[in-house]
Amino acid sequence: MADQFDSPVDVAADAQGVPGLTQMVTAVGLALFTVAMLNAHALAAWADGLEPGARTAAIATVAHGLADRTAERGFDAPRRALKSSWDQAKALRWRGQTAADADQR
Repeated sequence: MADQFDSPVDVAADAQGVPGLTQMVTAVGLALFTVAMLNAHALAAWADGLEPGARTAAIATVAHGLADRTAERGFDAPRRALKSSWDQAKALRWRGQTAADADQR
């Protein structure tokens, strides 16, 4: 039965004979890993917003641990650079404009 997987899109095996479903699972797994490594701080912030409880505490511990480890290894450098640029853009003012004037959105 496993060899009779009906896909709406037929993906042929590659030159090494790896089936299309295996290729897809590998690509999704790599994408998930990349997002987790480059966006671990967002996972930690999401965990902080969960309703308190024993399971939430475990999730938060893992999420904050991952965020700390990725920061130690410098994987959060792209996010920090983008956030820094965004903060600088938000701080820009027209000549003669005060911060109080600019914050009236």
